Amino acid sequence: MDLGLTDKVAIVGGGSDGLGYAIADRLLSEGAFVTIFARRAEKIAAATERLAGKYGEKRVLGLAGDCSDAADLDRVTASTVERFGPAVHVLVTNDGGPPIRRISELTDEVWTQALARHFFYVVRSVRATMPYMTAEGGSILNVVSGIVERPAVGMAASVAVWSAVIGYAKTLALEVGKDDITVNTLLSGFFDTPLLGKTLDRQPELSKAGLGSGLPMGRIGEPREFADLVATLVSPQLKFVTGAVVPIDGGAGIGMSGSLTTPAKSA
Repeated sequence: MDLGLTDKVAIVGGGSDGLGYAIADRLLSEGAFVTIFARRAEKIAAATERLAGKYGEKRVLGLAGDCSDAADLDRVTASTVERFGPAVHVLVTNDGGPPIRRISELTDEVWTQALARHFFYVVRSVRATMPYMTAEGGSILNVVSGIVERPAVGMAASVAVWSAVIGYAKTLALEVGKDDITVNTLLSGFFDTPLLGKTLDRQPELSKAGLGSGLPMGRIGEPREFADLVATLVSPQLKFVTGAVVPIDGGAGIGMSGSLTTPAKSA
């Protein structure tokens, strides 16, 4: 199926590895022009080189930038338009998540940083990109953690920040629908990414196999599976889907795969 992404222009956050890199790779495979950005210059340079080797230097732009810095986000958009413009058709916001802390440990500084890196990142990216999207229409897709629907101890910052992103995205969808712009949110489960690897390094009692065994699908996801859904949702072929909050978590949102055993009847 042709997704209609040939020569469309996309900006993908967190594109140096993990889900962001997989998304960029997938959009490029559909013929899009893609800008990726992330904080670490050496990682974004390496990712850009790999993607350029597959799809050509003219189709990919890699930029180092901090998603919590409004000036960096403006620069990413301006550089994208200068390189690929005049329009931006796809914006994918994606950047890890707040630190794991109990509520009693969440200082004002931690809250402020979490809001800047994850909520205001979305707000500022939309603000910077929207003027280049309204003429031809486009798609905004926000990647958030599925923890927002399954709160856990230590995840208060994540639940609060991602809830704010979801509320913002739904309202944005109401405001920009008539401009032929869709706004959707994906709730991510466990995927085989470097970010998950770092989490497992800190918690050796956990493993990929162990996490996957409790899911209905019996495994964690592959980044390419996530990217496939992103490419479909931002496609011009799916213009009647907006304001949606879609889980992609191997069924984690509906429950765990274990079952209760019926007790034997007494004689």
